[in-house]
Amino acid sequence: MSEEIQSLRQQINEVDEQLAELFDRRMTISKGVALYKKEHNLPIFDKEREQQVLARVVEAYPHRDQAFHKSLVTFFQTVMDLSKESQKQWITDQVAIGYYGVPGSFSNEALECFFGTDGVYKSYRTFEEEFQALAEGEIRYGVFPIENSTTGIISEVYDLLAAYDFYIVREGSLRIEQNLLGLPGATLEEITEVYSHAQGFAQSAEFFSGHPNWTLIPFYSTAKSAERVAKEQDPRKACVAGKKAAKLHGLEILQAGIQDNSQNFTRFVVISPNMEVPTGANKISLYFTLEHKPGSLFAALEEISKRGLNMLKIESRPIKGQIWEYSFFVDLEGNVDDPSVADALRMARQHCIDWKILGNYALKPAGSLSSQ
Repeated sequence: MSEEIQSLRQQINEVDEQLAELFDRRMTISKGVALYKKEHNLPIFDKEREQQVLARVVEAYPHRDQAFHKSLVTFFQTVMDLSKESQKQWITDQVAIGYYGVPGSFSNEALECFFGTDGVYKSYRTFEEEFQALAEGEIRYGVFPIENSTTGIISEVYDLLAAYDFYIVREGSLRIEQNLLGLPGATLEEITEVYSHAQGFAQSAEFFSGHPNWTLIPFYSTAKSAERVAKEQDPRKACVAGKKAAKLHGLEILQAGIQDNSQNFTRFVVISPNMEVPTGANKISLYFTLEHKPGSLFAALEEISKRGLNMLKIESRPIKGQIWEYSFFVDLEGNVDDPSVADALRMARQHCIDWKILGNYALKPAGSLSSQ
């Protein structure tokens, strides 16, 4: 063997020793992270953090080619996967996270985008049940749909936010493609009944207007609708659901993308009993009620407007037991630790009866959640 190859291999051995030392150091630090997560009831998987790590290492080598970047990403992804596996061993009791619906639902898909595919997840039949599970400590976080770009807000979730002392800690939006699913080999001409959650029908109204002879049957959820069609094995029955539900239940997509709006997104939020304000939080959600008199809403919002804060959204909801009186939900840009923002909130609060900061978290664009 030539001295040249021996010299090169010796250099590799030295680099490998350095890598092993650095890997040992990283895993030791990772154990500290695991203990912190356990103490603060945080999930092991943090998708945003992993994406930041991968982006940073690629940006550190701007002049290297795409093949190098691909290998670099694979290397660091493997290291992070090993770190997560070790953290699971150090954390004996994983944090439980809840979602509405069943496997294959859009809520389940959003959950996995937020927290990964290997956590301890619990499904609930209703939003109320999921909120109650949070209140009883059965789960640490709950994932909820809160708004659709076509059909508007999920009013029940807003009402529950008003009723419970919980907080929004994260948000993200998922592109929603509604599909008509049926048994393998079924045709549109055979269909007589279609099952779906009301949202699925509402988001696909134009498509169904072209099939007036079909009976549309509201059901618990789109994923549950797929489960029912698969179970009944009747080619005359179809459902509205996503591709994940089709794959899960062995159904065929009879017509893809039947939603009216191609830019159809649902915004999901992660809700916790504890307020968490991450670094870079730039969106604030508020809930308040006002005196039932002229100018009360204007007075509260003026305090926000005249201090230059950008209001992103306002919604009103009827107050239970008070006819024609309303509570308000407002989203605005800002961070609660910013003195000017804190001043605006303090002044606005003086015009309100009830007042809650529902969360301060990172504002996310449409399509920020992706399972791919």
